[in-house]
Amino acid sequence: MLSRERVRLAISHKEADRVPMDLWGCASRLHNKLYTGVLKELGLDGTGRMIRPGTLTEYEDYRICDILGVDFRHVNIGKPKNFKSWSDDKGNAFDEWGIGHFKNDRFNSISVHPLAEPDADALDSYGWPDPEDPGRIEGIGELAKSYYENTPYAVTATTATSGLMFDFGQYLCGAEQFFIDLYEEEHFMEKLLDKLTELMIRIYLHYLRPIAPYLEWVEFASDFGTQNAPFISIGMFRKYFKKPMASLFGAIKKEYPNLRLMLHSCGAMSCFIPDLIECGMDILNSLQPLARDMDAVKLKRDFGNDIVLHSGVDIQQAMQGSAEDVEREVKRVIEAMAPGGGYILAPANHLQGDCPPANVVTLYRCGEKYGKYPIRI
Repeated sequence: MLSRERVRLAISHKEADRVPMDLWGCASRLHNKLYTGVLKELGLDGTGRMIRPGTLTEYEDYRICDILGVDFRHVNIGKPKNFKSWSDDKGNAFDEWGIGHFKNDRFNSISVHPLAEPDADALDSYGWPDPEDPGRIEGIGELAKSYYENTPYAVTATTATSGLMFDFGQYLCGAEQFFIDLYEEEHFMEKLLDKLTELMIRIYLHYLRPIAPYLEWVEFASDFGTQNAPFISIGMFRKYFKKPMASLFGAIKKEYPNLRLMLHSCGAMSCFIPDLIECGMDILNSLQPLARDMDAVKLKRDFGNDIVLHSGVDIQQAMQGSAEDVEREVKRVIEAMAPGGGYILAPANHLQGDCPPANVVTLYRCGEKYGKYPIRI
C-alpha cells in the first residue's frame, strides 16, 4: 500500500495495512547532535536540507525516512524576505515580532519581551510583522507539487508560526506578566489576542494558498499544559482563547474545507480537548504520556472517534533507555491507540541529544513490526 493511501485511511479512522509513521513534522524533528548520530548509525554521508538554520533542529533528511519506512513529506514556511534579524550590544537577536532571543550552546531562549508593559493604545502603533511577506511562500508551491506528483508520500504543512495566540502573548509580554495580565488587564489582553488572531489568520492563509491542493493537513502548535497541570483553567481558556482558536481554525476551514487541522500541544492538556474539537481540531499531537491525565487508553476511548491521535511515544524516559525500553513503549502505544485506525506513530516531541541514535532506528523498526493490521500484541 502506498504511503498516501495508508495515511488517508488512518485519518479517516480506518485500518490500513499498517499504522502510518511520521518524522520531520512540527514536533518530530531530530536535534542536531542526534541527527548526526543517526546518519552514522545508518551509514549515510553528507547532510540533508538545512531548513531551520540557527536552531537546534536545523535539518530535514528524507533519506532517513526512506530507510525507516516513514510515510510523509513536509512543507515548511519560508523566512520573511523584507525583514532582517538584528542584534543589540548584549547579544540579543531580534525577530520580526520584536522579540529578543539569546542562544547558548544548548537552547535558544527568549530574553526580551517588548510588550512587558500592558499598554492597549501602544498596540495600534506596534511594529507587527507583514503576514503576506513574499519570502514566506517562495518556492514552496513547486516543492509541494513535486512531492505530490512525484512521490507516493502524504504531504503536510508544518507550523507557520512557533506557537499561536496563547504562546505569542507570553513571548511578547513575558510569561509571568502575561498570566498577571489575564486577570488584571482584561482590555489590553483582549485587544492583544484579537490582533494576534488576525495576524495568525493572515499568515496561515498566505502560507496555504500555493500548497493547499497537495496537503493532507496543516499543523498548528500551542502548548496549553505543563507536566502536571494545565497552564490555565478551562474557564480562563473559554474566556480568552476558545474564540480566537475557533476563529483561526474556522478561517482555514472556510477557505480550505477539505484540509485537516493538526494541533501540537504538550503536557497535561486533556481538559481542553473537547473544546478544541469544537473549535475545529481534527488531529492532536503530542499525547505526552508521562504528563498528568494523558493516558493513552483513556484518550483513545474518550476522543478516538472524534479526532486522529498522532505520536505519543515517550521521549522523557523510554527513548533514552535501552532498545527493549523503546520496543516496549512502541508496543504500548500501538496497542492502546492503533486499533480501528485514527492513529499515526511518532515521538511525542522532538528527539534530543540524550537519545541514543540506535533508539531512533528501533522506534521505526518496531512501528513496522507491531503496527501491522490487525493489531496483535
